[in-house]
Amino acid sequence: MKGRVSALKKGANILLSLMQLNIGGAETHVVELAKELKRKGFNITVTSNGGVYVKELEEAGIKHYNVPLQNKNPINMLKAASLLKKIIIEEKIDIVHSHARIPSFILGKLHKRMKFPFVTTAHWVFNTGYGLKYITDWGEKTVAVSEDIKTYLMDNYHVPEGDINVTINGIDTDKFSPDTDCSDIKKELGISDGDNVITYVSRLDESRSLVAKQLIEVVPELDKAIDNLKIIVVGAGDDFNNVKAAADKVNAEIGRDVIALTGARTDINKLIAPCKLFVGVSRAALEAMAAQKPVIIAGNEGYIGLFDDSKLTVGIDTNFCCRGCEQSTGEIIKRDILKFFAMSGGEQLKLGEYGRELIKREYSVSRMADDCIRVYDWALDKNKEILISGYYGFKNSGDDALLKAIIQDLKKHKESPNIVVLSANPRETETDYRVKSISRINVFSIFKHMKKADMLISGGGTLIQDRTSTKSLWYYLTIISLALRNNLKVMLYSNGIGPLEKKRNIARTRKILDKVDLITLRDEHSYKTLREIGVTNERVKVTADPALDLDIADEKRGRAILADEGVPKGSKLLGVSVRRWQDIGADFEDAVARVCDYAYEKYGFYTVLLPMQSSRDTAILQNIKRKMKNKSSIIKKRYMVEDMISLMKCFDLCIGMRLHTLIYAAINAVPLIGLVYDPKISSFMEHTRQKYYLDVKNLNEDKLKAMLDECVRDYDKIKSDLKDNYTVLKAQSQLNGKYAVELYEKGSVAL
Repeated sequence: MKGRVSALKKGANILLSLMQLNIGGAETHVVELAKELKRKGFNITVTSNGGVYVKELEEAGIKHYNVPLQNKNPINMLKAASLLKKIIIEEKIDIVHSHARIPSFILGKLHKRMKFPFVTTAHWVFNTGYGLKYITDWGEKTVAVSEDIKTYLMDNYHVPEGDINVTINGIDTDKFSPDTDCSDIKKELGISDGDNVITYVSRLDESRSLVAKQLIEVVPELDKAIDNLKIIVVGAGDDFNNVKAAADKVNAEIGRDVIALTGARTDINKLIAPCKLFVGVSRAALEAMAAQKPVIIAGNEGYIGLFDDSKLTVGIDTNFCCRGCEQSTGEIIKRDILKFFAMSGGEQLKLGEYGRELIKREYSVSRMADDCIRVYDWALDKNKEILISGYYGFKNSGDDALLKAIIQDLKKHKESPNIVVLSANPRETETDYRVKSISRINVFSIFKHMKKADMLISGGGTLIQDRTSTKSLWYYLTIISLALRNNLKVMLYSNGIGPLEKKRNIARTRKILDKVDLITLRDEHSYKTLREIGVTNERVKVTADPALDLDIADEKRGRAILADEGVPKGSKLLGVSVRRWQDIGADFEDAVARVCDYAYEKYGFYTVLLPMQSSRDTAILQNIKRKMKNKSSIIKKRYMVEDMISLMKCFDLCIGMRLHTLIYAAINAVPLIGLVYDPKISSFMEHTRQKYYLDVKNLNEDKLKAMLDECVRDYDKIKSDLKDNYTVLKAQSQLNGKYAVELYEKGSVAL
């Protein structure tokens, strides 16, 4: 927990709530979590509709209350709400942790009235149709048992990424061990020492029993190939009778009881112990691995197969549930079972040992409990919001890069920051950046969040300027002023400053910026401008643009995008990005078109025209394309920041007018020529020690061609210099996040 003391004190009262306590992965997870939390010194209460695991909890000294949480019957739900409220009060519950949709919905309603800290765990993906999405509550903080469930929560429920912690299915490696005594089970099921036993464990509901039926289906063929075969099927559910009928039919066909069905059991460790091979998914598969049993991972959602280190990544990504994998069939189960029994004893042992070592290293119950305690701390801590204000939600790649970088920076230095972005398109911002977002013009929403926030970040970008609009400047200054009035800490985050030309604007800017807690600036020119307008605030530091820390280029992805956009494969590429601007002369488009043709005819550069903000850049780029004599391509689709940076990695040379085109080039060490429409462009070029830039007011075509010639001539040196300078700038840009979190947590920053 990053060195800080847990907010959850020993002896705290924790309520774990789930639908029922019958055989199942989520149920076993809760039982093991409850026992481990108790071992760590907490008082645990569990509520459910009851089941086979109640006895195990009570034997561990854990209190259980029967509450009708097993279905959506309105009468049961009302009764459950009343009982849960009474339990929370009488047991003086400090944290409520729900593990299923129905208890989460009921407890979510109670949470709103009773204000207890509320955490949920997502063990599975839910049907969101028929309005079911709206009876799901994910609490203040959420635990996901795998990365794909985390993604599911963000995509389907828009749960902010910072509110989710990925945990594991923790396994008790003492209980599930190769040393487990199973003599009573062998006697019960008539298992001899020479039998080749395969154990399958799962809830036998229709939604979970596919593999059990597929395994039973191929038993006659397996029995012919494997001596002394014995199949143990463990579990109960609404499809149990169908599974039993299939097993009885096969046993009758073979003429002996090859398949034994045990029904619901809690002694899973003993039922796994006599097997040579285990078949199943999720927690049951991990328990078998802990017992040093080789495992075939197969379930209703897919098939991974005989588990070894080559299957580890897909296992972890799907929480060993096979979501998104190939579908299971009886034939592939039979194939892998026969493959296993064809192995030598040493090879079989090696598979089992690998699984146990993996569980001991990565899937301990202690780690699972610690993950939950961390989330309880998040809920107890009630992290106040960090509001981020800037030019966000306008589909501008440069500002998108800034927002992505700021969020990334904050997460590097603070676990689960409670971020809220003011955006022109809150829904899109929430989806793209996995954070909370509100409308930048909704005054009531802004006031509401100012009351819940502790800090405002203004920026990045050149927000403090009046060349494009006084209205825009006053908007950002008003947001800052409101934050100051609400006693929020305020940071200008790697801003560009200026130009500021109107006296009234300068006076208001000076008055407000002298009150903010911290100003970081992206270049020396901005620092100079700040002092020139009379800002005397001493809490100012020159860093670098946050986007310079976005070292996320994927050339393979960039090449795929170029192919999709029709760019010829194998060409040397000149990336060109320009925008409409008031000072551009009438012949600007002609001059740029002629330079692009020159680059093609002299050096073989194929031009790729790159809009950074499609709504404002596409028209001028289309005009340039029409005026060129040689073929070129224009990027038509809108891409996310990482895709744009990946595109830039594929370019050999760049001519850029927008700042973040040049930043993307610098990140990828692509030699660049800047077209200066604003002082921030020349300032950036100087900051990166690049000398090739010129003013757009009267674009000199011959000078631009000469710069292109020099870039080609000194190509290797320029790339080398860019790499060296980028290392320095990246380190400077990383200071922004460090300072921001220091200000948030301590109230001041040591510059």
